[in-house]
Amino acid sequence: MERLLSMSEEHLQEMFVVGQPRGYKPSPRRAELEALLPEYAKRLSRKGTTVRGLYREYAQMYPDGYKSAQFEILLRRYRLQTKVIGHVEHLAGDQMYIDFAGDKLEIADAMTGETHNAEVFVAILPCSQLTYCEAVWSQKKEDLIGACENALHFFGGAPMAIVPDNLKSAVTRSDKNEPVINEEFASFAEFYNCAVYPARVRHPKDKALVENAVKLMYRSVYADMEGRTFHDLASLNEAIMVSLEAFNERKLTGRRQSRRALFEEIESEYLQPLPALRYQMKARKTATVMRNSYVTLNKHHYSMPKEYIGKRVDIIYDADTLEIFHGLKLVTTHHRDDTPYGYTQKPSHNLPGRHGSYEQDMDEIYARAATIDNILLVYLQEVAAQKKYPPLVFRVCRGIMSLEKKYGLERLVAACAYASQARLYGYNEVKDILERGDDVDFMPSPDADPEEGNPSSPARHKNIRGRDYYTNNKANTLRKKENGNE
Repeated sequence: MERLLSMSEEHLQEMFVVGQPRGYKPSPRRAELEALLPEYAKRLSRKGTTVRGLYREYAQMYPDGYKSAQFEILLRRYRLQTKVIGHVEHLAGDQMYIDFAGDKLEIADAMTGETHNAEVFVAILPCSQLTYCEAVWSQKKEDLIGACENALHFFGGAPMAIVPDNLKSAVTRSDKNEPVINEEFASFAEFYNCAVYPARVRHPKDKALVENAVKLMYRSVYADMEGRTFHDLASLNEAIMVSLEAFNERKLTGRRQSRRALFEEIESEYLQPLPALRYQMKARKTATVMRNSYVTLNKHHYSMPKEYIGKRVDIIYDADTLEIFHGLKLVTTHHRDDTPYGYTQKPSHNLPGRHGSYEQDMDEIYARAATIDNILLVYLQEVAAQKKYPPLVFRVCRGIMSLEKKYGLERLVAACAYASQARLYGYNEVKDILERGDDVDFMPSPDADPEEGNPSSPARHKNIRGRDYYTNNKANTLRKKENGNE
């Protein structure tokens, strides 16, 4: 008894509890299996590897080895001893796990039959395990942000944090203390008042629920899609949504509620409300202002003030607008236009050259002429009817209006009256009239009273003969008659 009491608890455990005597040596087949267990446990973490498949391989190598039940018990015991898993308490509305499935779904082109692979995005709220699934074209940040936003609207609210793995579209540089988040993804998360909390590198247990959700999608959504043909992403996502709703309505193992019912019961009220407007993703591009004072984005050109020619500017744009910054200064904004090789110009930039339609420019010229005198307006319209070709009409009428600076408005109107009566239509014709002074006879009388609107004497020009003409003509006729009688 004294010897027994002097033994350690470990020694007693070995003697009586484990049931193996001191100096126990395993049997040859146990030693063979124990040597294989580390490799089997490592392979079991790989995608597609199952315990049943490992046993088939073991049975082929060792026909006299353990049967499947004992093989599974020993493998499970080894994994539990080498990998201890802690319990994680998931709070309602706290996190949303996101991941992409490894297997892709196919979309067949309706015309050519060519197939294209679509990525499958999966998101889960770990507290209620409500799951969202969507097919997207790629894992790029545009598709990732769009899928995340759709997941938030599917859940009806935003959690406190989004937990991605370390894909480049979400995490620029991984770090165990403070990873660097992709700028655009961080902006999206800030818009919905969420933090980005990436899982640790090579620690899949940090987001074990979404890893398991991906496996469940293989068994439910992927199984429902098998054998079906889809010609576009929209129809594929419609089918996924039908399958997903059925998946979320199934009862959880060991519980009386489904994922949807559990979400409505314990988690929905803890999610943050969503903004009224959806997130508009902005992109950034650096460009140099060209010599013609334009910058280019997606083959379309946008005007800039002339003082920025040759300078580097930052273009921040979304689907509707773009803002152009020089340093921290906002220089100008434009409505986005993706017309290839087109030009968008602001009149306030006062760039050289003619911009806009000729019809609009002619309307402005006609409006200016109408404020001066109807004679000028009618003459310009007659010029337009004669010249016909809009660019030529604009050039000639603009030239006629420019003669005002040298000769004044009154002479210009008089010259147009003369040219209209003589049926002379063009810039050179009006200019010649002004240079020769032929417009003088069409000038208004200096005795005209502008307040009364009626001149004290009629205007004098060569087409108005007046009383003196007839008096002199009558005198000359009488004189000729007298000479003839003589």
